Amino acid sequence: MLTKYGMDNCSIVLNLLAHGEFLCKEDGAPKINVIEFRSIVGSLMFICNTRPDIQFVISMDSRYINDPSILHMKNAK
Repeated sequence: MLTKYGMDNCSIVLNLLAHGEFLCKEDGAPKINVIEFRSIVGSLMFICNTRPDIQFVISMDSRYINDPSILHMKNAK
């Protein structure tokens, strides 16, 4: 999955969501390709079956699946 989305050289993070980071629908950031975002969120939802620790962050991402921005994509990645 990391290779599919071009993230094989990314570093590991311990906290999935930064403290005080909020996502909103109208954040003023440029919009992105909906199909790619849906693909990433769908793949992450599949992983939730074996990794329940990431379920909260993925549910936050799935709220914006119809109109994602660059900030939402950054959070999903």
